[in-house]
Amino acid sequence: MLRHKYKYLCLFNIGLYADTYPLADRLYLYAISVDIMHLSEFFHSLLIFCLLLFMVTNHQVKAQSTNDILNVLTDNKTITQQQADSLRATYAIGQQNTLPDKKLQIDFELRPRSEYRNGYQQLRNDSVSGAFFTNQRSRLGLNYSHNDKFILQFSLQDLRVWGQQDPRTTAASVQVFESWAELMLSGRFSVRLGRQRLIYDNQRLFAENDWRLSGAAHDALNFRFQSSKVSGDLAFAFNQMGERYFGTDYTPATFNNYKFLVINYIKYTPNKIITLTVLNSSDGFQTGDDPEKMNFRYTLGGRIEAVSGSLYGTLSGYYQGGKNSSGENLSAWYVQPEIRVTTSGGPVVRLGAEIFSGTGNLPGTSDDRSFVPLYGVAHRFNGSMDHIVRFPNDVGNAGLVNPYLFMVQSLFKKLEIRSDLHLFYLQTGYYEADDKIPGYLGMENDWLLTCRPHTSIKIDLGFSYMLPTESLEKVKGSGDSSYNLFWGFLSLTFRPVLFSTKFK
Repeated sequence: MLRHKYKYLCLFNIGLYADTYPLADRLYLYAISVDIMHLSEFFHSLLIFCLLLFMVTNHQVKAQSTNDILNVLTDNKTITQQQADSLRATYAIGQQNTLPDKKLQIDFELRPRSEYRNGYQQLRNDSVSGAFFTNQRSRLGLNYSHNDKFILQFSLQDLRVWGQQDPRTTAASVQVFESWAELMLSGRFSVRLGRQRLIYDNQRLFAENDWRLSGAAHDALNFRFQSSKVSGDLAFAFNQMGERYFGTDYTPATFNNYKFLVINYIKYTPNKIITLTVLNSSDGFQTGDDPEKMNFRYTLGGRIEAVSGSLYGTLSGYYQGGKNSSGENLSAWYVQPEIRVTTSGGPVVRLGAEIFSGTGNLPGTSDDRSFVPLYGVAHRFNGSMDHIVRFPNDVGNAGLVNPYLFMVQSLFKKLEIRSDLHLFYLQTGYYEADDKIPGYLGMENDWLLTCRPHTSIKIDLGFSYMLPTESLEKVKGSGDSSYNLFWGFLSLTFRPVLFSTKFK
């Protein structure tokens, strides 16, 4: 009778090799098929079975535990080597099928920055004194990705100057900085829709403007391509002040923004030495007399970069045509040559120049020849004191020639110092009472000490001074150039990842 039961139970052992049974069920069927005539062996195998069952049902147990338990079963001749190999293969397949394909990450940024301004962005005069304040940006970001299906990004930010808001007020100050979804169409193509940062090339024309407290984002539809050597974007945007029933009138009262924007960006890296980029864009502004018509400005150009050992060289150039926002014919250009040398143990040295074409202020000039660097960042290119950031107004519509010398020296592993030297000249003539003023606008020297005590923490201490000339006073139309200008700041940036997990 006992042997018949044994034979009957052994029939269930076939389930160990049936792919239709889960691994835990197959282990169970095999465990109860042991020789029940030897109860001590049965309880011994039952104990081993329980350990193995716990291992396969608890995802935190490592695969090494699987091998250890199967080796014990094989040594005790409870299962054969062939059966152990089969179980290992089944377990590996099961683990592969249960790999997490979803990821959630929550990050945070806190950036308080204290500044002392005594000539920042504006020339001094005898009736003003220095200003001191602390501003703060707080951002909370959430990123969710579902394998190769889609990505979601959402971030909120609060911007304030300390003491600016009544602590008893109920007015809200939080705004949406990013809110977009990216759908993966294939391994190389995707489309991103929503409020997003548009960052291209060296950020001269399209930037996130991180120095600015609010940053910069665009409401856009962006088709993206990515491969090993070529990447590209094709972005579209069309702005309105609100929902409408008729027409497309777009005239913001408190800010100036495009009504239409399209960007085509392509980056090609054929090898480790050469990189080529092309950036073409068109932005449209509503005409003053007809809300259904726009003045389109076109910007076309690109950059070539070459790297050979410690030597780096680049040259970029752009042409602007079409019409400016006022409807005048536009024909302007921009070039930037630069070389960079990296020495072993010594400073990184960058020598270059930015040249913007200008119109000047001679009467009778018909076309606009002043290049505008679109929606890029000026803070890192034309001096940290931001005296020349609003083109073409800050240079009297006369263009700019900005030779520069940047040097960065690492002092210790987590500490570096940087010095930026700028010279400013007008690109074309600026006249006052029929007399052409000197083209030299002044000199600026910026110093920055950066410490990174932790991967999530950065401390910046900066000091800048500027020696302006009377020509800068005349093209700006305000201030007194006899005063030297200086500015300092201390910024602490905390950017930790608060939470990150992968799950099924």
